[in-house]
Amino acid sequence: MSKVMVLILVLILVGAYGCATMTTPASNVTDIKSVDFSQNMKKGESCISWFLFFGPFGDASIVQAAKDAGIKKVDVIEYKAAWYFFVSKKCVVVYGQ
Repeated sequence: MSKVMVLILVLILVGAYGCATMTTPASNVTDIKSVDFSQNMKKGESCISWFLFFGPFGDASIVQAAKDAGIKKVDVIEYKAAWYFFVSKKCVVVYGQ
């Protein structure tokens, strides 16, 4: 196999690495209409990262995000993710009192 074909195969594999992901939704879903958005909420974020095929590094848990921000009662949870060529990152963001 020529070096060009090997390079193309490697680029395809590395490029496809970040294309598949799965996020489990929160199981205790509440009606967002009951959340009072007029008051100031604290925001906590906890992330997990991968570099190429190595990782995960970090702790993307709701509990850790709430602890980091000093939140006692979590009102809203959201998930965000970013994929770059060699690095991917998934975060849990919590809002509450």
